[in-house]
Formats: sequence, C-alpha cells, structure tokens
Amino acid sequence: MFGVNFADGRIKGYPIGKTHGRREKTYYVMYVRGNTDYGKNDFEDNSDGTVTDKAAGLMWMKVDSGKLKAGKMNWRQALEWAENLEYAGYSDWRLPNAKELQSIVDYSRSPDVTKSAAIDPIFEVTSITNEGRQVDYPCYWTGTTHKAANGMGENAVYISFGRAMGYMRGHWTDVHGAGAQRSDPKSGDQGNYTHGRGPQGDAIRIYNYVRCVREGVAHPRTTGPKVETVQNSRGLRMGRQQAPGQDRSRKQFPPGENFVSRLDQDGDGKVSRKEFDGPGEHFNHFDKNGDGFISREEAPKGPPPGGQRHKRY
Repeated sequence: MFGVNFADGRIKGYPIGKTHGRREKTYYVMYVRGNTDYGKNDFEDNSDGTVTDKAAGLMWMKVDSGKLKAGKMNWRQALEWAENLEYAGYSDWRLPNAKELQSIVDYSRSPDVTKSAAIDPIFEVTSITNEGRQVDYPCYWTGTTHKAANGMGENAVYISFGRAMGYMRGHWTDVHGAGAQRSDPKSGDQGNYTHGRGPQGDAIRIYNYVRCVREGVAHPRTTGPKVETVQNSRGLRMGRQQAPGQDRSRKQFPPGENFVSRLDQDGDGKVSRKEFDGPGEHFNHFDKNGDGFISREEAPKGPPPGGQRHKRY
C-alpha cells in the first residue's frame, strides 16, 4: 500500500501482512471527509501536444523530455531547460511542484501490473532501462526542494512513474512502487552511487526526465461542490475564465522575462550576483556592462558558455 512518511514528507509503498518472517506491520491512519471528487483528473487532449487537467486548471506537456530528444538531466539543468522551453506555441513552461506532479499519478497503473507507467495513457512516456536492467519508465523532476533535518536544501523532489528501485539482499528490486515520491542531489556525479542508500538501498537518480506544466484555463463545473478561486504562488487566480475575445493562454513573454522573474527575489527587476543560481562564470558572461546585475536585456537567450546539449538559457 502507499503511505506518507511524515518524518520526511515522502510518499512510499509499505508492506501489508507478514513479510520475511516478521509479524504483521501496523500503521497510523488519518481520515478525511467531504468532497469525494477531490483529486480526480479531468484530462482533455488539446490536439497540439498538450493535455489540460480541467480539474486542476493546469496544462501539461503530452510528451516528456525524452520524447523531445533532450533526455535526462540534473535538477539545475532541468530548471533552465523548462524556463527556456518553447513548445506547442507557449513559452511560460516550468517544472511542476511536488503536489502538482503527484496529482497526475495514476496509482491503478504500474509496470508490473499494467505493463505501463503510472500515468493516464493520454500522455506519452519515454521507455528506459532501470538499475535492474528491466524495461521501465522515468522519474520526473519537480521544482520542489527537499529540506533536510539539518536545514540544508541539497536535494530536490522527483516522482517515480516507473519502479522506485532499491538494492536489497544483493539485487535491485522495486522497493517503493510506481508513484513514490523521492528526493536526490540536485547535481553531482551519478557514478558515485552504485548500490543506493538508506535501509532499502534507494537508487540515487541525479539525472531524471522532465514533464513541464503551465497554468491552463480552468472551466467552471456545473455540478458538485462550489470551488473557490485562490491565488497561487505566482499571483494568478486559478479557475478564472478569460474574457470573451481574449487569448491569454498563448501570451508570449519578452526574452529574459521568465529568467528575471524567477530569480529576482527583491523585486527590483534585475538579478544580482547573490540571486543568481548558476556558476559565477556564467553570471560574469551575462553581466555585459559589469554593474553587478543581469537585466532583462542581458538575460540569457541562448546556450550557456560551453553549454551542454540539455541546457538552454
């Protein structure tokens, strides 16, 4: 069964019944009441390479980064790739947060049960080979940082849409199940981790795939409980209908707008060296006038210096 570990915030598969000679495990329970439609997706294929979940007001890429030949990347590369992605006529794509990405997991599906990823078949999913050399499906990065007990944020959250592998009793196995939420280092050398870590030998995946999201157009329901609109982290009101004759969904942002908006913490319309989250030499490259800031005009619009194929500023 799946459960939430409130010690670390992760979603994991847990054993039911007696296993390996141990007595039957028991767990604590939190109950809920109210809207039984909560969490149910209402997907619509937009026939342009995107899928809208009308229940959440979010638009998703129908494909992942593997289908776009960008492949897998570390978390920092994933942020930049999403930030600068132009796909299906939109330029405001981003990494989903952990809750958004988990909302499209289909827990009735898994590689071992349905021979598919844990996601609705309306989406296209790259096939991979996992640590146990099985045909499998990717994990996707989120934009969420996992805060450790020591207060550090070196790891980022991702969701397994295939097997959540671990190295136990001398071999690789699916220890937490498709749909598990995990977190691993934002960057580093994948080769440093060969047999996983923790009591279940969790596989370390520093390089994962990406399925971007953007704010979609949420259509009001005519039945069911009243849904109140709330402001999200970007100040946009989810569920608000666009006025007749307007087409806000295809707004094209000026070059550099997304880059500055994401990193500008003090709201002065530019990015300081302290606010910049990339290598120092990249900041120096973009700061053309040497004033210690990256303006919207100076913001990256092409590959970084000595750029990698997965990374586009």
